[in-house]
Amino acid sequence: MKKYRLLFLDFDGVISNSLQICMEEINRLRARFPSIPEVKTNEDMARVYSVELRHSLYTFGLSDEETREFFDCHSSAMNQRAAEVEPFHEAVRALANCTLPKVIITSSYSEAVFAILRKCEEFDETFAQSVYGREQRKTKTEKIRSALTLFNAEVSSTLYVGDLASDVLYCRDVPVDIACVGYGYHPSSYLKKFSPEYILETVEDFVAFLQNLSPTQQP
Repeated sequence: MKKYRLLFLDFDGVISNSLQICMEEINRLRARFPSIPEVKTNEDMARVYSVELRHSLYTFGLSDEETREFFDCHSSAMNQRAAEVEPFHEAVRALANCTLPKVIITSSYSEAVFAILRKCEEFDETFAQSVYGREQRKTKTEKIRSALTLFNAEVSSTLYVGDLASDVLYCRDVPVDIACVGYGYHPSSYLKKFSPEYILETVEDFVAFLQNLSPTQQP
């Protein structure tokens, strides 16, 4: 494994166990956008949230304006339901012990990120050096580049952890390496088609991976 000096983290599906509520809100929005198919599993999510997210709904006949409306409504609903979402506690614990600097790069609002992370005993304000949330109105590629500049980091020493095929595509645009988790919004069988540097099937795999990334702090 390469040695990395900076860790970028997606939130939903990697740190936040929000898939079920995400699917419920997609299905609720089908009343307004009936061409979008119903989603019940992460295999279904791979069909709806395919390619780059901002383009994924074109397949179902949505215009640019309708796509923006969908994601604005969905993100707002997810923000409002943050109190219902649990984090992956084992992942948060391992991240808290990981000595690498961490930046959360997400399509969720920062408000929801902190509301969910505060459910973990291991969370404090030093958990992540920065959070780039939806309120910044940038693509993940733009957020990654901005964070690289802010932290004066080299692309070759930076790793992103995500759970969507679109995360791989955004990382390739920079480019930075990516590790994809198979327990999030997209199944590993789908993610493998996009050739990420690493595939981590389970939360336990992610925890072990983090332990190999850097020395851990003593409890």
